[in-house]
Amino acid sequence: MGPVATEVSPSGQLGDWYARIVATRPRHLVLCTNERSLLSVVIPLAPQHKLLDRFVEAAQHRINQIAAPAHARMKERAALADVRLGRATNRSVIGSMNEFTYAIDAWFEDRSGADLEALALWLCDTPCSPLSTAWPWREAELLLAGPVAEP
Repeated sequence: MGPVATEVSPSGQLGDWYARIVATRPRHLVLCTNERSLLSVVIPLAPQHKLLDRFVEAAQHRINQIAAPAHARMKERAALADVRLGRATNRSVIGSMNEFTYAIDAWFEDRSGADLEALALWLCDTPCSPLSTAWPWREAELLLAGPVAEP
């Protein structure tokens, strides 16, 4: 596990990632949501000693899916090399994660499979009112690539 953070500015354009345990059956999950884009990954909680490794791998995979220049994605993935733990402070993100938690419950009620990648992609396709674009993928693209000039 990484050290507990003391007010360290995020090193990537996407900002901090927040994590929340989601109790589902048959296993507990961790919902990890990006602060600035609300892109999400969902990973198993157990085994806990490998949790940070699983988070970094899943977050890097998600970042690689953003429609942005390769150099911007590579820089953002590199920012995950130093993961620090800290207290969640952004109440808007916490509120969005609460909504995602309800969505996760609904996902498992409607589907018998436990495809966590499909679940996380579904969350990433969920419109989110706190975002200026309302769409996590579009928000992440703008953060990494900047606005595209209209012709």
